[in-house]
Amino acid sequence: IKGFEVMRALRKGQARPWCLQPGIRGEVRLVERAFGIGPSALTEAMGMLNHHFAAAA
Repeated sequence: IKGFEVMRALRKGQARPWCLQPGIRGEVRLVERAFGIGPSALTEAMGMLNHHFAAAA
């Protein structure tokens, strides 16, 4: 049921607040996390922060 609800929310445009990136990339990552086939949201967020701080240094 969880996956079905995620796909329905994506089609209705209701999943945007949970996407870390805009557009299709954010949707793909949301689906990966929902189905357990990608990195967790915390791991992904930490990677983005590390990349940002490395670029700023």
